[in-house]
Amino acid sequence: MKRGLLVTIALLVGVLMIVSAGQAQDKTGWPKSVTVGAAPVGGTYFIWAGGFTKLLNDKLGIPGNVESTGGPVHNVQLIEDKLLDFGMVTNGPSGEGWNGEGWAKGRKYQNQRAIFPMYTTYFQMYSLKKTGVTSIMDLNGKSVGVGPVGGTPATYWPLIFDMAGVKPGRIVNASSADLNSQLKDGMLDANGQSVGLPWVTITEVETTHEVNAYGVPEDVADKFVAKYPYFAKGKMPKGTYKSNPDKDLVTLTLWNFMVVHKDTPDNFVYEVVKATFDNVDILIAAHKSATEVEAESVIYSPVVLHPGAVKYYQEKGIAIPDRLIAK
Repeated sequence: MKRGLLVTIALLVGVLMIVSAGQAQDKTGWPKSVTVGAAPVGGTYFIWAGGFTKLLNDKLGIPGNVESTGGPVHNVQLIEDKLLDFGMVTNGPSGEGWNGEGWAKGRKYQNQRAIFPMYTTYFQMYSLKKTGVTSIMDLNGKSVGVGPVGGTPATYWPLIFDMAGVKPGRIVNASSADLNSQLKDGMLDANGQSVGLPWVTITEVETTHEVNAYGVPEDVADKFVAKYPYFAKGKMPKGTYKSNPDKDLVTLTLWNFMVVHKDTPDNFVYEVVKATFDNVDILIAAHKSATEVEAESVIYSPVVLHPGAVKYYQEKGIAIPDRLIAK
């Protein structure tokens, strides 16, 4: 009797192992390697994407490459045409693309599917202290860098200036590193971006130069949010930079999300999302803004979620709004 019972148990265990192995090997349609659309080298996106590709390689055995792109607008376009496996986007460009508004100019980019929230982007700008510039309101007639064409800052800083009634004499598009060099050489009066905290460009330049860091004045931010509801008003905490040791800096913020194409296999997306939340420490090691990677924040997505991601969040007991469920 005992021997028969042991044999039966052994057979059951064997069957379960075979079934389990079969399930683990069901990777139909999974990519052999992936490309993650980030932004120009040196920015938060590029650093963040490096951490994400490490996570995919270490935890799922899938190697990845970080693609230097123009930023969120460009990534939405590339995801639409299946030219990226993953794209990093901010809510403004992503939402406008989905609805055919703003930069999308009537064309709807609805192949994108959000999979997880990344961090909050803060609109930040800095000037060398010797210029006397302490606010965007001081930039009339000045030369201002706003990042590369296709990026969130290049798309929205000009709109922010318009809302503030500010008319820079010259707006320059280039990478943060290039613009920082131009600023230190006296060719620019200000350099602006929309990135997580802290912006490493400011912390680096602060080691050799005195600078003024600033955001968007509160009254301008209020009017901007009223017109562009993808945005929110936020504060860069005191002490973020040397120039704001004892006061918060009001500015505009946007959420960042990772998106994929709608045809990406459901079980692949599920495993990616699960691995991401199980190993956030890998992302934080790359950039501390990843401390904001929390499942509950998925409700802030401006576009519908991928079904593989929905499965994960529902298993975690998170109520997904109907507007985020793909029809």
